[in-house]
Amino acid sequence: MIIIALLITIVLMGQTVRQKFLQISLLIATVIVVYFGSSVIQTAQRYERNNQVVTPATRYINMGLNPNTSGQIDGNDAWLYEQPGRTPKEKNRLYLSSIKRRLLNYSVGSLSEHFLKKATYMYGTGLTIQDFFYWYAGNKNNPEESILDRFGVTLVNGFQFFYILLSVMTFVFLWRHLKNKRSIPPVVLFSVLGVLGVCAFQVGLWEVRDRYSLLAVPFTVFIFSYALAELDIVGWISRLGSILKQDVIRYFIISTGLLVFGYLSNYPLTTQLVEKNNVSIHQPYVAYAGQSDVKIKAHDKLKITFDVETTRNAGSFYNSAYSISSDSKSQQVKKYLPLQISLRNTTLHKSIEVDSNGNTKANAMQKGKYVLTLTNPMNQAVYTQGIIDIGKADFSFNSLYRSISGHPDLMPVMTVARSSQNTLVSKKQYNAIFILLFVSLCIITYMFRKKDKIRSLSKSKV
Repeated sequence: MIIIALLITIVLMGQTVRQKFLQISLLIATVIVVYFGSSVIQTAQRYERNNQVVTPATRYINMGLNPNTSGQIDGNDAWLYEQPGRTPKEKNRLYLSSIKRRLLNYSVGSLSEHFLKKATYMYGTGLTIQDFFYWYAGNKNNPEESILDRFGVTLVNGFQFFYILLSVMTFVFLWRHLKNKRSIPPVVLFSVLGVLGVCAFQVGLWEVRDRYSLLAVPFTVFIFSYALAELDIVGWISRLGSILKQDVIRYFIISTGLLVFGYLSNYPLTTQLVEKNNVSIHQPYVAYAGQSDVKIKAHDKLKITFDVETTRNAGSFYNSAYSISSDSKSQQVKKYLPLQISLRNTTLHKSIEVDSNGNTKANAMQKGKYVLTLTNPMNQAVYTQGIIDIGKADFSFNSLYRSISGHPDLMPVMTVARSSQNTLVSKKQYNAIFILLFVSLCIITYMFRKKDKIRSLSKSKV
């Protein structure tokens, strides 16, 4: 979409036909070099195409049309036709059928409403949260809460003023240019087309996430910088000041009343409890498009050692596996069964009970060193998605990841977290926001009052 935006900008804003031809030729040559260059790099690094992993683009288009969501990624949709054994063509055919069914169930009005929901979901907050709750504060010895888990709601609401200001000033700048039929600088036109292109692609075609909106941020900030340079910001502030100084106290009382209303109406955020999982171990995300399942030999035991730095945790370990019958390949039958799991706290010399679904009881895991053992109880090999083959990637230097002992290329899927009930925002954070706003209001009021008194005094002297 951005390349298309650049092409349109060159065609519309180029000075001469010769310059346009050279610029377009250079752009096309760059795309060709990048495309074939990436293929050369993949070959040099011994990347191989695995049809078990390849997923069609229609998978994401289908998720974007889900009437039960706002077009964001959905667990059921994400894995709808990604079962092992299906070729990319088979997956594509199934997704196309699903897309057709969903489109037929929409009317023009309901489809427009769905696109609006997608746009709101993607651009509504101006700060991404969805995929970043595992960013930790502090170091590995104190990973109790992530930064966004502690301050996410405060950051989102505190950032709204700047996000709205950025959006409004960008709109005003562009509206004035269109209204007065003034020419737009080429870089601004490119930025506008880039934003519209990204938005049209995500909202009109793809599935959405709040973090996808980051693609438009550089362009929006660029337009905003032009708006600051061109719009008479100083004049706006001066005119606003002349209005305010006529009756500063009245505006102070009105603003204080709005602050009090906002404080009281949102105060339940500091008292309503929500369930929070403070994750200390979370690895790794199951391969996005499915993976080649890892084979575990008959009666093989795989051990993982790891440390838990906090108390009162619960563990969740992926233990689903399956065996394949000895029939011909065309008649393969999978028999699902759980891997045997044993979990032991070697610091306390205590075994932890793990149920058949791979979960411990709440608060069962205390601080200490642990050994997790996954055992194949069968007399034949089994396969599982609970272990990720990371290939030659070396995570041994990273203490946040734990591989299977003797197999640095194999990483078990596991989560250790402490569940607790807490409020979305603490009272300290909530009060701090409104105190800061009130102090700012007092300072502004004092400045206008003082300025007004100085002017009155100078007039009386004259």
